[in-house]
Amino acid sequence: MNITGAMTNCTFLINPTRHPSSAKVLKKILKRKTDATIVESTSKESLKDEVAKFCSSSSRYLVIWGGDGTVHEAINSMMKNHASSKALGFLRGGTGNGIQDSYEIPHRLSKQISTYTRSVQNDYVEKVDLLKIDIGGRIVYGQLLGIGYDVEVLKIRKLLYFKDIYNSVQPGIRYYILSAFKLFRKFDFHSIPETELRFKKGKYALKGIKINAEYPFRSLIRRTRSIIIEIGTRPYYGRLFRICPDVVCNDGNMDAYLYQLNDHLTVLTNLLSIWKGWHHRINAKLAKKKKPLIERYEIKEAVIKTGKNADFHIDGELFNTGDSDKIKVSIVSGAIDFLVPESFYQKFHPFGKEV
Repeated sequence: MNITGAMTNCTFLINPTRHPSSAKVLKKILKRKTDATIVESTSKESLKDEVAKFCSSSSRYLVIWGGDGTVHEAINSMMKNHASSKALGFLRGGTGNGIQDSYEIPHRLSKQISTYTRSVQNDYVEKVDLLKIDIGGRIVYGQLLGIGYDVEVLKIRKLLYFKDIYNSVQPGIRYYILSAFKLFRKFDFHSIPETELRFKKGKYALKGIKINAEYPFRSLIRRTRSIIIEIGTRPYYGRLFRICPDVVCNDGNMDAYLYQLNDHLTVLTNLLSIWKGWHHRINAKLAKKKKPLIERYEIKEAVIKTGKNADFHIDGELFNTGDSDKIKVSIVSGAIDFLVPESFYQKFHPFGKEV
């Protein structure tokens, strides 16, 4: 199906560095079927420059082809350039594709293009929330922030599988799985440090098998030894790992999850439920054994006391606190417009645009 004429107000930005053969196929399809503007980035700085050019152009829609890291850079560049009248979409061009899963992007490339064509034609745009992360005065925007086990996996993957040819880690989910397995074999649950969390304007929200429970608060200090602490405005981390399962992308809150799993057996026997985000099932088992639960909070602000030179991730990208001993996180409601599939859009507009 030729869709020429439908995409004149759209720019496709392709990051070809990690999957060059797939990028060539994508370009051929776009040139044959659309009249959209097509540009390529050659580096992280090039990507930022191209996004800045788009922000000052007459185009309304920017669709990124790349992984979560590419989309992360695009989001921050758009926030820096105050692109309030623009909308961002994202094709599946990475290994994890956590953001693509979170917004129901289809898998087949031809289906992705036809989906976004329909979204452009109908202006299926949704305002979504972002995390505003302050690291000693440096501001970064994202949709996931984590400390703990997932960060250590990213560090091992970078150490073992970094390739100069990509100027990044070697693409492929198997390298993440291998890194996670290497870490898990020798992981000492007793060495997990205590982390102090300061939450403001929120509630503790327990989702159970039979009942749900909530406890509202203006401020709360929580000290925990959690294998993972994750704060998010999107559900999926990568490869359908539903790390923040009950997130709503535009409710003006960020969800914080404390994975208080304290031994190898607990993790192994609940691995599928952890991956699928079935926390109510896990917590039912933990409660019977009088063990700490996976806790969930809905909050507006958080301060994570990490100590200096602490590692953490934002959207799967490694960061370090440097001389700062804490990370400040706040929610920016409706921060950016995402171009989304019709199926996703209809969930947030069940009665149509005019209602």
